[in-house]
Amino acid sequence: MELKTKAAYVAVLLACSFIAPLEAVTCYKCNSALESGCSDPFKSSGIETCTGTTCAKSFASAGGQTVVARDCMSVPPPKDECKEYSVSGVTSTVCTCARDYCNSAKTIIPSAWLLAVVGVLSLSAAIRN
Repeated sequence: MELKTKAAYVAVLLACSFIAPLEAVTCYKCNSALESGCSDPFKSSGIETCTGTTCAKSFASAGGQTVVARDCMSVPPPKDECKEYSVSGVTSTVCTCARDYCNSAKTIIPSAWLLAVVGVLSLSAAIRN
């Protein structure tokens, strides 16, 4: 395969890796203040599910107590990220992800597209050498 063709394939793969999926994902929906299985370590048995474009997991701490909530969101573009907020003495972290049941994890891991980008860039560097 000629170098130009390889470069074209790499460019297409790279472009495709940045397309955000807007398909529905299934997530867990619960609140540890109401359901003991919702906190970490998470116990999915008997936990309700929901459908959206993004799964969310949030932690809110105040007065030495932490509440964990898991839910669905329908807000594009879905991202694997965590953001921290602090309002009136309540500190919260909201993590989002876009894979089925991804809000069951203790932490949100980078999405597969990010790993694909790293792989494509590594392949591109190897082709140039």
